[in-house]
Amino acid sequence: MKEIVQFLVSLIIILPYLMTLFLFFSLKVSRKSSVRSFRIAADITVPLLFLSVCVLLRVVANIHADFFLLAGVLVTGIGFAVAERIRSKDFRIQYMLRNFWRMLFLILSLFYLVLLLLGVVKNVVEFLKG
Repeated sequence: MKEIVQFLVSLIIILPYLMTLFLFFSLKVSRKSSVRSFRIAADITVPLLFLSVCVLLRVVANIHADFFLLAGVLVTGIGFAVAERIRSKDFRIQYMLRNFWRMLFLILSLFYLVLLLLGVVKNVVEFLKG
């Protein structure tokens, strides 16, 4: 049973970037430009990244911060909406949501990579201690 849980957690942690690569190459083969292919793949990957960051926080730091992560996403979205409203007279919700979603991809990717690196360092230190 423990092995099954470990496998599922590992799958959730690795799945976002495997999905991104798979979608990118699939879209690239279907004759879309590289930039457009990557944008579509990144847009689809965001929910998986959110889930992976939550799981990594629990595994690496033993922190259950799902609520705080979601609250941070909502506050960031409100900030994007306010900035869009101040910047332009016409509030273009679709433009704002697209930019917010892509910024969320970058932020979650950064969190993901930092947590992954911390997890590797933590496991190496624990292994060396014996």
